[in-house]
Amino acid sequence: MKKVLLLFWMFATISGLTAQEYLKFSAQIRPRFEIDNKDFKSSTRANTLTAFRTRLGLAFLPVKNISGFIQIQDSRTFGEETSTTANMKNLDLHQAFFKIENLFDLPFDVKLGRFEAIYGSERFIGSVNWHNVGRSFDGGILTYKNEIVNVDLFVAREFEKFLTGDSTDQNIYGLFVDLNLVKSYNLQPFIIMQRMQPINALNRATLGINIKSNLNKLNHEVDFGYQTGTIFSGGREQNISAYTFSFNAEYNFDGELKPTLGAQIDAVSGDSNPIDNNYNAYTSLYGTGHKFFGYMDYFINFPSDTYGLGLIDLIGKFGISPSADLKLNLYFHLFNSMKNYTLLSGTESNSFGTELDLVALYKYNTNVTFEAGGSFFSAGDIFKEKRGKDAATWFYLMAVVNF
Repeated sequence: MKKVLLLFWMFATISGLTAQEYLKFSAQIRPRFEIDNKDFKSSTRANTLTAFRTRLGLAFLPVKNISGFIQIQDSRTFGEETSTTANMKNLDLHQAFFKIENLFDLPFDVKLGRFEAIYGSERFIGSVNWHNVGRSFDGGILTYKNEIVNVDLFVAREFEKFLTGDSTDQNIYGLFVDLNLVKSYNLQPFIIMQRMQPINALNRATLGINIKSNLNKLNHEVDFGYQTGTIFSGGREQNISAYTFSFNAEYNFDGELKPTLGAQIDAVSGDSNPIDNNYNAYTSLYGTGHKFFGYMDYFINFPSDTYGLGLIDLIGKFGISPSADLKLNLYFHLFNSMKNYTLLSGTESNSFGTELDLVALYKYNTNVTFEAGGSFFSAGDIFKEKRGKDAATWFYLMAVVNF
């Protein structure tokens, strides 16, 4: 990988001197310091750590309608190497793709390689930029475009096991349609299919829609996804019938502080009878859960993070901008299960708990942004029995430097 990095640097330097108009260099450095006391045990001391991500990218624009992009990445935690002279050799190829626009002079674009993918609100497919690694796909996208509709046909290989008959390999197929039919509204119906060999191991389709509006001071967004198909789970094949739904609305007020007030509800189905032949618990796809279900990330992977019970998340939002460069946001989450949980005492409860998140963003200049936040989680009955009875806290300070 050192040779790859050296060649990458030499090529960028030499090419930049000879054809600067055909190249665009980019870089990002992002340290994030965290104080983690999320284990619901006040008797333990908080863990402190610094996650560190570095990205180097080079875009190629050799001729009209043809482009390419290569991005390498190093993701690490300060001090995780065995000594100050050790080398983890953890460089990775985060993105590497080429794109041809107006293929054969038709309204089609094609992208092939390794790439990030973002659709709609990122609830179903997103880049997970908060994560120290982030998400990328290996595959291709064929795009049809005109003034009214854009259509993406998405194909990716998620797992390659190199076994005979492609056994346990898994593919992702997606169809996303952007419709601009109504002023101030964008509609994106979609279907995402996951197929594992053999087919009866996993053959799941998620059908849904994202609706986003911008009505001057009032913005709202709807997400809906319904899952169907079959899955081999619990030693038997089960029929999938599950869903997720979200409604989010925010109003921007006039005033010196430019306050915003918002509310959101998220619903994720659970399974009340895991031993029958019906699989009713919604399963997370490839979304960016951190931006939806609380900054402490207790609800990222469904159905495991909710013990198969599903989730109802009621969210209140408030924000102000004391200056053009500073934004303060406050989020309150009330987490309940969709299905009742029977406690050891024999009583039933649906309370996971409540979370309060405070986030501050400061734009230092065009290249540097600072972000800081703190979160407090008060455990409900289910978390008290499953995780611990004490409150949990988490703090972070992050700098994002883009070149």
